[in-house]
Amino acid sequence: MTTGAPSLDDQAIAGLEATDLAHLLHPQYYAPDHTHPIIYDRGEGVWLTDVRGRRYIDGLASLWNVAVGHGRAELADVAAEQMRKAAFTNNYTGYSNVPAIELAKKLTGGLAYDNLQGVFFTNSGSEANEGAAKTARFYWNLRGRPEKVKIIARPRAYHGGTLLTTAMTGLPPFWKYFGPLPAEVVHTAPTDACECVPNADGECACWLETVIEREGAETIAALIAEPVKGAGGVWTPSDDYFAEVREICDRNEILFIADEVITGYGRTGHWFALERWDVQPDIMTMSKAITSGYVPLGGFLVSGEIMDALQDLPPDARFMHAYTNSAHPTACAVALRNLQIIEDEGLVEHAAAMGERLGAGLTSELGGHPHVDNIRRLGLMAGLSLVRDRASGERFDPSEATGGRVARHMREEGGVITRFVVDEIVVAPPLVVQPEEIDQIIDAISAAVRAVTE
Repeated sequence: MTTGAPSLDDQAIAGLEATDLAHLLHPQYYAPDHTHPIIYDRGEGVWLTDVRGRRYIDGLASLWNVAVGHGRAELADVAAEQMRKAAFTNNYTGYSNVPAIELAKKLTGGLAYDNLQGVFFTNSGSEANEGAAKTARFYWNLRGRPEKVKIIARPRAYHGGTLLTTAMTGLPPFWKYFGPLPAEVVHTAPTDACECVPNADGECACWLETVIEREGAETIAALIAEPVKGAGGVWTPSDDYFAEVREICDRNEILFIADEVITGYGRTGHWFALERWDVQPDIMTMSKAITSGYVPLGGFLVSGEIMDALQDLPPDARFMHAYTNSAHPTACAVALRNLQIIEDEGLVEHAAAMGERLGAGLTSELGGHPHVDNIRRLGLMAGLSLVRDRASGERFDPSEATGGRVARHMREEGGVITRFVVDEIVVAPPLVVQPEEIDQIIDAISAAVRAVTE
Protein backbone atom coordinates (compact mmCIF):
# COMPACT_ATOMS: atom_id res chain seq x y z
CA MET A 1 0.00 0.00 0.00
CA THR A 2 1.29 3.44 -0.92
CA THR A 3 0.35 6.71 0.72
CA GLY A 4 0.08 10.21 -0.70
CA ALA A 5 -1.19 13.51 0.59
CA PRO A 6 -4.58 13.24 2.35
CA SER A 7 -7.46 15.18 0.83
CA LEU A 8 -8.93 15.98 4.27
CA ASP A 9 -7.54 16.59 7.74
CA ASP A 10 -8.24 14.28 10.69
CA GLN A 11 -11.04 16.44 12.07
CA ALA A 12 -12.88 16.50 8.75
CA ILE A 13 -12.45 12.73 8.34
CA ALA A 14 -13.79 12.12 11.87
CA GLY A 15 -16.81 14.25 11.01
CA LEU A 16 -17.49 12.22 7.86
CA GLU A 17 -17.18 8.96 9.79
CA ALA A 18 -19.61 10.14 12.46
CA THR A 19 -22.16 11.32 9.90
CA ASP A 20 -21.84 8.08 7.95
CA LEU A 21 -22.50 6.02 11.06
CA ALA A 22 -25.38 8.19 12.20
CA HIS A 23 -27.32 8.54 8.97
CA LEU A 24 -26.24 6.27 6.11
CA LEU A 25 -27.76 2.80 5.72
CA HIS A 26 -25.29 0.75 3.69
CA PRO A 27 -25.94 -2.34 1.57
CA GLN A 28 -25.83 -5.48 3.76
CA TYR A 29 -25.84 -3.17 6.76
CA TYR A 30 -24.33 -3.97 10.14
CA ALA A 31 -23.54 -0.81 12.09
CA PRO A 32 -20.32 -1.97 13.86
CA ASP A 33 -18.72 -2.52 10.44
CA HIS A 34 -18.92 1.23 9.77
CA THR A 35 -17.18 2.65 12.83
CA HIS A 36 -14.12 3.57 10.74
CA PRO A 37 -15.01 2.98 7.08
CA ILE A 38 -12.63 3.46 4.19
CA ILE A 39 -13.93 6.64 2.57
CA TYR A 40 -12.86 6.80 -1.05
CA ASP A 41 -11.82 10.08 -2.61
CA ARG A 42 -10.60 9.33 -6.15
CA GLY A 43 -9.56 6.58 -8.54
CA GLU A 44 -7.32 6.02 -11.53
CA GLY A 45 -7.03 2.80 -13.51
CA VAL A 46 -7.11 -0.09 -11.05
CA TRP A 47 -6.18 2.17 -8.13
CA LEU A 48 -8.41 3.78 -5.49
CA THR A 49 -7.28 6.48 -3.04
CA ASP A 50 -9.06 7.23 0.23
CA VAL A 51 -9.40 10.57 2.00
CA ARG A 52 -6.29 9.78 4.09
CA GLY A 53 -4.22 9.46 0.91
CA ARG A 54 -3.82 5.67 1.08
CA ARG A 55 -3.82 3.89 -2.30
CA TYR A 56 -5.16 0.42 -2.95
CA ILE A 57 -5.54 -1.87 -5.92
CA ASP A 58 -9.25 -2.33 -6.55
CA GLY A 59 -9.14 -6.13 -6.50
CA LEU A 60 -12.84 -6.64 -7.23
CA ALA A 61 -13.42 -3.87 -9.79
CA SER A 62 -15.34 -2.25 -6.90
CA LEU A 63 -18.36 -4.56 -7.22
CA TRP A 64 -17.35 -6.58 -10.32
CA ASN A 65 -18.32 -3.60 -12.46
CA VAL A 66 -15.54 -1.07 -13.13
CA ALA A 67 -14.32 -2.89 -16.24
CA VAL A 68 -12.43 -0.06 -17.94
CA GLY A 69 -10.95 1.25 -14.71
CA HIS A 70 -11.44 4.42 -12.70
CA GLY A 71 -11.03 8.00 -13.88
CA ARG A 72 -11.92 7.54 -17.57
CA ALA A 73 -12.48 11.09 -18.80
CA GLU A 74 -14.11 9.74 -21.97
CA LEU A 75 -17.07 8.48 -19.96
CA ALA A 76 -17.40 11.69 -17.98
CA ASP A 77 -17.29 13.66 -21.23
CA VAL A 78 -19.97 11.64 -23.00
CA ALA A 79 -22.22 11.86 -19.93
CA ALA A 80 -21.80 15.64 -19.78
CA GLU A 81 -22.45 15.96 -23.52
CA GLN A 82 -25.67 13.94 -23.29
CA MET A 83 -26.79 15.85 -20.19
CA ARG A 84 -26.37 19.12 -22.04
CA LYS A 85 -28.49 17.77 -24.92
CA ALA A 86 -31.14 15.92 -22.88
CA ALA A 87 -30.20 14.40 -19.54
CA PHE A 88 -33.46 12.50 -19.24
CA THR A 89 -36.47 11.80 -21.41
CA ASN A 90 -39.59 9.71 -20.90
CA ASN A 91 -39.18 6.32 -22.58
CA TYR A 92 -42.71 5.02 -21.97
CA THR A 93 -44.99 3.99 -24.84
CA GLY A 94 -44.80 6.40 -27.74
CA TYR A 95 -41.44 7.94 -26.76
CA SER A 96 -37.79 7.00 -27.21
CA ASN A 97 -34.29 8.48 -27.39
CA VAL A 98 -31.30 8.08 -29.67
CA PRO A 99 -28.76 6.51 -27.23
CA ALA A 100 -31.26 3.84 -26.13
CA ILE A 101 -32.08 2.94 -29.73
CA GLU A 102 -28.39 2.74 -30.65
CA LEU A 103 -27.51 0.67 -27.60
CA ALA A 104 -30.36 -1.78 -28.26
CA LYS A 105 -29.16 -2.11 -31.86
CA LYS A 106 -25.59 -2.81 -30.75
CA LEU A 107 -26.58 -5.43 -28.19
CA THR A 108 -29.00 -7.29 -30.45
CA GLY A 109 -26.87 -6.86 -33.57
CA GLY A 110 -24.25 -9.44 -32.69
CA LEU A 111 -22.56 -8.32 -29.48
CA ALA A 112 -24.79 -10.50 -27.29
CA TYR A 113 -26.01 -13.99 -28.22
CA ASP A 114 -27.42 -13.88 -31.74
CA ASN A 115 -30.76 -15.42 -30.72
CA LEU A 116 -31.50 -12.45 -28.43
CA GLN A 117 -33.50 -9.86 -30.34
CA GLY A 118 -35.18 -7.58 -27.77
CA VAL A 119 -33.92 -5.61 -24.78
CA PHE A 120 -35.61 -3.92 -21.82
CA PHE A 121 -33.37 -1.50 -19.92
CA THR A 122 -33.42 -1.29 -16.12
CA ASN A 123 -31.33 0.49 -13.48
CA SER A 124 -29.65 -2.52 -11.86
CA GLY A 125 -29.06 -6.24 -11.98
CA SER A 126 -31.69 -6.85 -9.32
CA GLU A 127 -34.30 -5.13 -11.46
CA ALA A 128 -33.07 -7.03 -14.51
CA ASN A 129 -33.52 -10.39 -12.79
CA GLU A 130 -36.90 -9.37 -11.39
CA GLY A 131 -38.01 -8.31 -14.85
CA ALA A 132 -36.70 -11.49 -16.46
CA ALA A 133 -38.75 -13.64 -14.08
CA LYS A 134 -41.87 -11.54 -14.69
CA THR A 135 -41.31 -11.77 -18.44
CA ALA A 136 -41.03 -15.56 -18.28
CA ARG A 137 -44.40 -15.73 -16.51
CA PHE A 138 -45.91 -13.25 -18.94
CA TYR A 139 -44.69 -15.28 -21.91
CA TRP A 140 -46.21 -18.54 -20.66
CA ASN A 141 -49.50 -16.75 -20.01
CA LEU A 142 -49.47 -15.56 -23.61
CA ARG A 143 -48.90 -19.15 -24.67
CA GLY A 144 -51.95 -20.30 -22.72
CA ARG A 145 -49.88 -21.89 -19.92
CA PRO A 146 -50.77 -19.79 -16.85
CA GLU A 147 -49.82 -22.63 -14.51
CA LYS A 148 -46.12 -22.20 -15.41
CA VAL A 149 -45.17 -19.72 -12.65
CA LYS A 150 -42.31 -21.24 -10.63
CA ILE A 151 -38.69 -20.13 -10.92
CA ILE A 152 -35.89 -22.62 -10.24
CA ALA A 153 -32.70 -21.19 -8.71
CA ARG A 154 -29.53 -22.77 -7.33
CA PRO A 155 -27.56 -22.94 -4.07
CA ARG A 156 -24.80 -20.32 -3.58
CA ALA A 157 -26.36 -18.15 -6.30
CA TYR A 158 -26.87 -14.41 -5.94
CA HIS A 159 -29.54 -12.66 -8.01
CA GLY A 160 -30.34 -9.39 -6.25
CA GLY A 161 -32.07 -7.49 -3.47
CA THR A 162 -35.75 -7.24 -4.42
CA LEU A 163 -38.08 -9.63 -2.63
CA LEU A 164 -38.29 -12.02 -5.59
CA THR A 165 -34.57 -11.92 -6.36
CA THR A 166 -33.81 -12.40 -2.66
CA ALA A 167 -35.84 -15.61 -2.84
CA MET A 168 -33.92 -16.64 -5.97
CA THR A 169 -30.63 -16.01 -4.18
CA GLY A 170 -29.31 -19.30 -2.81
CA LEU A 171 -27.46 -17.85 0.19
CA PRO A 172 -29.54 -18.28 3.39
CA PRO A 173 -28.11 -15.23 5.24
CA PHE A 174 -29.90 -13.05 2.69
CA TRP A 175 -33.26 -14.59 3.65
CA LYS A 176 -33.13 -14.07 7.41
CA TYR A 177 -35.79 -11.70 8.80
CA PHE A 178 -37.16 -10.94 5.31
CA GLY A 179 -39.61 -13.83 5.12
CA PRO A 180 -41.88 -15.22 4.14
CA LEU A 181 -40.32 -15.26 0.70
CA PRO A 182 -42.29 -15.97 -2.48
CA ALA A 183 -43.15 -19.66 -2.45
CA GLU A 184 -42.97 -19.92 -6.24
CA VAL A 185 -39.16 -19.88 -6.10
CA VAL A 186 -37.67 -23.35 -5.61
CA HIS A 187 -34.02 -24.33 -5.34
CA THR A 188 -32.04 -27.28 -6.59
CA ALA A 189 -30.43 -29.46 -3.92
CA PRO A 190 -27.95 -32.37 -3.73
CA THR A 191 -29.22 -35.72 -4.88
CA ASP A 192 -27.84 -39.24 -5.09
CA ALA A 193 -29.94 -40.01 -8.15
CA CYS A 194 -27.20 -39.61 -10.77
CA GLU A 195 -23.52 -39.34 -11.52
CA CYS A 196 -21.82 -36.40 -13.21
CA VAL A 197 -18.69 -34.28 -13.40
CA PRO A 198 -19.51 -31.77 -10.64
CA ASN A 199 -19.06 -28.02 -10.70
CA ALA A 200 -16.47 -26.46 -8.39
CA ASP A 201 -19.02 -26.38 -5.54
CA GLY A 202 -20.20 -29.97 -6.12
CA GLU A 203 -23.38 -29.12 -8.02
CA CYS A 204 -24.50 -31.36 -10.90
CA ALA A 205 -26.96 -30.84 -13.74
CA CYS A 206 -28.98 -33.78 -12.43
CA TRP A 207 -30.00 -31.63 -9.44
CA LEU A 208 -32.10 -29.66 -11.91
CA GLU A 209 -33.83 -32.77 -13.21
CA THR A 210 -34.66 -33.85 -9.67
CA VAL A 211 -36.41 -30.59 -8.78
CA ILE A 212 -38.32 -30.64 -12.09
CA GLU A 213 -39.57 -34.14 -11.34
CA ARG A 214 -40.60 -33.06 -7.85
CA GLU A 215 -42.38 -29.84 -8.84
CA GLY A 216 -43.68 -30.85 -12.26
CA ALA A 217 -42.41 -29.27 -15.47
CA GLU A 218 -45.91 -28.00 -16.20
CA THR A 219 -45.61 -25.61 -13.21
CA ILE A 220 -42.15 -24.18 -13.96
CA ALA A 221 -41.64 -20.99 -15.98
CA ALA A 222 -37.85 -20.70 -15.93
CA LEU A 223 -34.49 -21.62 -14.48
CA ILE A 224 -32.19 -18.74 -13.53
CA ALA A 225 -28.45 -19.39 -13.31
CA GLU A 226 -25.20 -17.44 -13.20
CA PRO A 227 -22.55 -18.90 -15.53
CA VAL A 228 -20.19 -18.40 -12.58
CA LYS A 229 -21.64 -18.04 -9.09
CA GLY A 230 -19.84 -14.78 -8.42
CA ALA A 231 -20.98 -13.22 -5.15
CA GLY A 232 -21.38 -16.68 -3.65
CA GLY A 233 -17.64 -17.29 -3.97
CA VAL A 234 -16.66 -17.59 -7.67
CA TRP A 235 -17.84 -21.15 -8.20
CA THR A 236 -17.12 -22.29 -11.74
CA PRO A 237 -19.06 -24.89 -13.78
CA SER A 238 -17.81 -28.11 -15.34
CA ASP A 239 -17.32 -28.01 -19.11
CA ASP A 240 -20.51 -29.92 -19.89
CA TYR A 241 -22.79 -28.43 -17.21
CA PHE A 242 -24.54 -25.71 -19.22
CA ALA A 243 -24.98 -27.85 -22.33
CA GLU A 244 -26.80 -30.35 -20.11
CA VAL A 245 -28.84 -27.57 -18.48
CA ARG A 246 -29.87 -26.23 -21.89
CA GLU A 247 -31.00 -29.71 -22.99
CA ILE A 248 -32.97 -30.30 -19.77
CA CYS A 249 -34.74 -26.94 -20.11
CA ASP A 250 -35.61 -27.60 -23.75
CA ARG A 251 -36.91 -31.08 -23.03
CA ASN A 252 -39.16 -29.79 -20.25
CA GLU A 253 -40.30 -26.55 -21.93
CA ILE A 254 -38.61 -24.36 -19.32
CA LEU A 255 -37.04 -21.01 -20.20
CA PHE A 256 -33.36 -20.58 -19.35
CA ILE A 257 -32.45 -17.18 -17.85
CA ALA A 258 -28.70 -16.54 -17.81
CA ASP A 259 -27.75 -14.04 -15.11
CA GLU A 260 -24.69 -12.41 -16.70
CA VAL A 261 -24.76 -9.38 -14.41
CA ILE A 262 -21.22 -10.21 -13.24
CA THR A 263 -19.91 -12.32 -16.12
CA GLY A 264 -21.01 -10.06 -18.99
CA TYR A 265 -18.85 -7.66 -21.03
CA GLY A 266 -15.51 -9.41 -20.96
CA ARG A 267 -15.09 -10.64 -17.40
CA THR A 268 -14.57 -14.29 -18.41
CA GLY A 269 -12.39 -13.62 -21.46
CA HIS A 270 -15.48 -13.68 -23.70
CA TRP A 271 -18.02 -10.94 -24.24
CA PHE A 272 -20.51 -13.21 -22.45
CA ALA A 273 -19.68 -16.32 -20.47
CA LEU A 274 -21.93 -18.92 -22.09
CA GLU A 275 -20.08 -18.38 -25.38
CA ARG A 276 -17.35 -20.54 -23.87
CA TRP A 277 -19.66 -23.57 -24.02
CA ASP A 278 -21.61 -22.61 -27.17
CA VAL A 279 -24.86 -22.28 -25.22
CA GLN A 280 -27.52 -19.60 -25.69
CA PRO A 281 -30.15 -18.57 -23.12
CA ASP A 282 -33.77 -17.61 -23.74
CA ILE A 283 -33.33 -14.51 -21.58
CA MET A 284 -30.09 -12.86 -20.48
CA THR A 285 -29.80 -10.32 -17.67
CA MET A 286 -26.98 -7.79 -17.47
CA SER A 287 -25.80 -4.68 -15.64
CA LYS A 288 -22.53 -3.71 -13.88
CA ALA A 289 -19.84 -3.58 -16.60
CA ILE A 290 -22.14 -2.30 -19.35
CA THR A 291 -21.30 1.20 -18.08
CA SER A 292 -18.33 0.17 -15.92
CA GLY A 293 -20.45 1.44 -13.04
CA TYR A 294 -20.05 5.09 -14.05
CA VAL A 295 -23.84 5.47 -14.09
CA PRO A 296 -26.47 2.87 -13.18
CA LEU A 297 -27.81 0.74 -16.04
CA GLY A 298 -29.04 -2.82 -16.41
CA GLY A 299 -31.40 -4.77 -18.56
CA PHE A 300 -32.61 -8.08 -19.87
CA LEU A 301 -32.49 -9.38 -23.42
CA VAL A 302 -35.07 -11.83 -24.77
CA SER A 303 -35.02 -14.33 -27.60
CA GLY A 304 -36.58 -13.61 -30.95
CA GLU A 305 -39.46 -15.92 -30.08
CA ILE A 306 -40.24 -14.02 -26.89
CA MET A 307 -39.78 -10.68 -28.65
CA ASP A 308 -42.24 -11.72 -31.36
CA ALA A 309 -44.79 -12.63 -28.69
CA LEU A 310 -44.33 -9.25 -26.97
CA GLN A 311 -44.79 -7.42 -30.27
CA ASP A 312 -48.03 -9.21 -31.09
CA LEU A 313 -50.04 -8.71 -27.91
CA PRO A 314 -53.82 -8.72 -27.72
CA PRO A 315 -55.28 -5.36 -26.58
CA ASP A 316 -55.95 -6.65 -23.06
CA ALA A 317 -52.39 -7.94 -22.52
CA ARG A 318 -50.22 -4.84 -22.45
CA PHE A 319 -46.75 -5.60 -20.98
CA MET A 320 -47.23 -3.48 -17.85
CA HIS A 321 -43.64 -3.58 -16.65
CA ALA A 322 -41.95 -0.20 -16.23
CA TYR A 323 -39.36 1.94 -14.46
CA THR A 324 -39.13 5.74 -14.57
CA ASN A 325 -35.48 5.56 -15.58
CA SER A 326 -35.74 2.71 -18.08
CA ALA A 327 -33.55 3.42 -21.13
CA HIS A 328 -32.15 6.54 -19.45
CA PRO A 329 -30.45 8.45 -22.28
CA THR A 330 -27.38 9.49 -20.28
CA ALA A 331 -26.80 5.95 -19.03
CA CYS A 332 -27.21 4.54 -22.53
CA ALA A 333 -24.79 7.10 -23.97
CA VAL A 334 -22.19 6.15 -21.36
CA ALA A 335 -22.76 2.46 -22.09
CA LEU A 336 -22.12 2.97 -25.80
CA ARG A 337 -18.84 4.78 -25.12
CA ASN A 338 -17.83 2.21 -22.51
CA LEU A 339 -18.39 -0.66 -24.96
CA GLN A 340 -16.33 1.19 -27.55
CA ILE A 341 -13.44 1.44 -25.06
CA ILE A 342 -13.64 -2.30 -24.37
CA GLU A 343 -13.53 -2.98 -28.12
CA ASP A 344 -10.86 -0.41 -29.03
CA GLU A 345 -8.49 -1.48 -26.24
CA GLY A 346 -9.00 -5.23 -26.73
CA LEU A 347 -10.01 -5.64 -23.10
CA VAL A 348 -11.87 -8.94 -23.59
CA GLU A 349 -8.70 -10.56 -24.91
CA HIS A 350 -6.61 -8.75 -22.30
CA ALA A 351 -8.87 -10.10 -19.55
CA ALA A 352 -8.28 -13.63 -20.80
CA ALA A 353 -4.50 -13.15 -20.71
CA MET A 354 -4.49 -11.51 -17.28
CA GLY A 355 -6.79 -14.24 -15.99
CA GLU A 356 -4.27 -16.87 -17.08
CA ARG A 357 -1.55 -15.01 -15.17
CA LEU A 358 -3.77 -14.70 -12.08
CA GLY A 359 -4.68 -18.38 -12.09
CA ALA A 360 -1.12 -19.55 -12.67
CA GLY A 361 0.19 -17.30 -9.90
CA LEU A 362 -2.37 -18.40 -7.33
CA THR A 363 -1.72 -22.06 -8.14
CA SER A 364 2.04 -21.60 -7.95
CA GLU A 365 1.96 -19.71 -4.64
CA LEU A 366 -0.87 -21.48 -2.83
CA GLY A 367 -1.68 -24.67 -4.72
CA GLY A 368 -0.03 -26.87 -2.12
CA HIS A 369 -0.75 -24.75 0.95
CA PRO A 370 -2.26 -26.81 3.80
CA HIS A 371 -4.91 -24.15 4.49
CA VAL A 372 -5.97 -23.45 0.90
CA ASP A 373 -8.33 -25.61 -1.11
CA ASN A 374 -10.27 -25.48 -4.37
CA ILE A 375 -8.53 -22.68 -6.28
CA ARG A 376 -10.87 -21.90 -9.18
CA ARG A 377 -10.82 -19.39 -12.02
CA LEU A 378 -12.67 -18.47 -15.17
CA GLY A 379 -11.31 -15.55 -17.16
CA LEU A 380 -10.37 -12.65 -14.91
CA MET A 381 -12.20 -13.85 -11.80
CA ALA A 382 -10.91 -16.28 -9.22
CA GLY A 383 -11.74 -17.72 -5.83
CA LEU A 384 -10.15 -19.95 -3.24
CA SER A 385 -11.29 -21.65 -0.04
CA LEU A 386 -9.56 -21.20 3.31
CA VAL A 387 -9.65 -24.45 5.30
CA ARG A 388 -8.28 -25.70 8.58
CA ASP A 389 -6.97 -28.83 6.89
CA ARG A 390 -6.80 -29.31 3.12
CA ALA A 391 -6.27 -33.05 3.35
CA SER A 392 -9.50 -33.68 5.27
CA GLY A 393 -11.47 -30.69 4.00
CA GLU A 394 -12.15 -29.49 7.56
CA ARG A 395 -13.28 -25.87 7.59
CA PHE A 396 -12.42 -23.12 10.03
CA ASP A 397 -15.11 -22.28 12.54
CA PRO A 398 -16.98 -19.16 11.35
CA SER A 399 -16.33 -17.52 14.72
CA GLU A 400 -12.61 -17.38 13.83
CA ALA A 401 -13.42 -14.95 10.96
CA THR A 402 -10.51 -16.31 8.94
CA GLY A 403 -11.73 -14.92 5.65
CA GLY A 404 -12.23 -11.46 7.10
CA ARG A 405 -8.79 -11.48 8.68
CA VAL A 406 -7.17 -12.47 5.38
CA ALA A 407 -9.06 -9.74 3.51
CA ARG A 408 -8.06 -7.18 6.15
CA HIS A 409 -4.38 -8.18 5.90
CA MET A 410 -4.58 -7.90 2.10
CA ARG A 411 -5.93 -4.37 2.47
CA GLU A 412 -3.75 -3.06 5.28
CA GLU A 413 -0.44 -4.76 4.42
CA GLY A 414 -0.77 -5.65 0.74
CA GLY A 415 -2.66 -2.64 -0.54
CA VAL A 416 -5.34 -4.76 -2.23
CA ILE A 417 -9.07 -4.42 -1.62
CA THR A 418 -11.37 -7.34 -2.32
CA ARG A 419 -14.29 -9.26 -0.79
CA PHE A 420 -14.69 -12.47 1.11
CA VAL A 421 -17.65 -14.82 1.57
CA VAL A 422 -17.11 -16.40 5.00
CA ASP A 423 -13.83 -18.21 4.20
CA GLU A 424 -13.89 -17.82 0.41
CA ILE A 425 -11.57 -15.14 -0.99
CA VAL A 426 -12.60 -13.75 -4.37
CA VAL A 427 -10.82 -11.43 -6.81
CA ALA A 428 -11.87 -9.81 -10.09
CA PRO A 429 -9.88 -6.63 -10.83
CA PRO A 430 -10.75 -4.17 -13.62
CA LEU A 431 -10.13 -5.52 -17.12
CA VAL A 432 -7.39 -2.90 -17.61
CA VAL A 433 -5.20 -4.48 -14.91
CA GLN A 434 -1.54 -4.89 -15.88
CA PRO A 435 0.85 -7.81 -15.21
CA GLU A 436 2.66 -6.10 -12.33
CA GLU A 437 -0.68 -5.32 -10.67
CA ILE A 438 -1.79 -8.94 -11.06
CA ASP A 439 1.47 -9.95 -9.37
CA GLN A 440 0.79 -7.56 -6.47
CA ILE A 441 -2.66 -9.10 -6.01
CA ILE A 442 -1.15 -12.60 -5.95
CA ASP A 443 1.56 -11.51 -3.48
CA ALA A 444 -1.01 -9.84 -1.23
CA ILE A 445 -3.22 -12.95 -1.11
CA SER A 446 -0.28 -15.27 -0.51
CA ALA A 447 1.19 -13.12 2.26
CA ALA A 448 -2.18 -12.68 3.94
CA VAL A 449 -2.98 -16.40 3.92
CA ARG A 450 0.38 -17.23 5.43
CA ALA A 451 0.21 -14.48 8.05
CA VAL A 452 -3.28 -15.42 9.22
CA THR A 453 -3.14 -19.22 9.05
CA GLU A 454 0.45 -19.91 10.05
